[in-house]
Amino acid sequence: MSFEALFYALFGWVVGMLINHAADVLPRHRALNTAPICPRCGMLRAPLAWSAVLGYLSRRHICLGCGCPLALRSVLVELVTPLLFVGLFWRYGFSIQLGLLSLYSVVLMLVTITDLEHRLIQHAVMVPALLIALVGAFFNHDMTARQAVLGGAVALVLLYAMYLLALPISRLMGRLARRPSEEVPFGFGDVTLGTFVGLITGLPGVVFALLLTILSAGLVAACIVLVQVMRHRYKPLTTIPYGPFLALSGFILMVYGPDILHWYLH
Repeated sequence: MSFEALFYALFGWVVGMLINHAADVLPRHRALNTAPICPRCGMLRAPLAWSAVLGYLSRRHICLGCGCPLALRSVLVELVTPLLFVGLFWRYGFSIQLGLLSLYSVVLMLVTITDLEHRLIQHAVMVPALLIALVGAFFNHDMTARQAVLGGAVALVLLYAMYLLALPISRLMGRLARRPSEEVPFGFGDVTLGTFVGLITGLPGVVFALLLTILSAGLVAACIVLVQVMRHRYKPLTTIPYGPFLALSGFILMVYGPDILHWYLH
């Protein structure tokens, strides 16, 4: 590994720590400049435990207040982010494109974590992300600004229509199943995330991203239903977070979209 790649890997590790910190404090409406705390009891973490990897290596991963260990999610994020950053570095080298796609990847990882853990995609994350993606559209080498804006517009219209239809359809199915439910199957956070995905994948890339999202979410939902039926624990109208599928599809099309479109068209 070259010195530049090693440097970017170390930078990715630090970014992974920041992603973990943001995923811990933002859903609890705390400021990002607060020191890391235990999510269970609120006690300040030891400095070495600010990094999950260092915390486990130094055996400082146990909270002195309540005995709660650092989440394994934090370790996974700190390991995956450097690998992701190195992969992007090998593909793009030191360039504006590398900076943009690294920043977009951070947003996708953060919303994936918060949606999985809290069923929450926050406007505090998505509004700045949308503004950055709009500006970044003029510097993206894989597509024109027009393609990016059209991609965001298409995603906004389609997903906002899904947002408007989701709750009435869910209520109708609940009545038919005689199991009324007020749970929102598709929130407005998914609309903002989808618009962000549209801006970073462009048109027609966003179409493939949405198709991949629908297919992957449907496959996972079918597997969950199958497991519930086999264990005799089936619950009708069970919803799953939609954001992680949007984020994964958006990342794939953001990085490999030009290659996929070239293969599809030729």
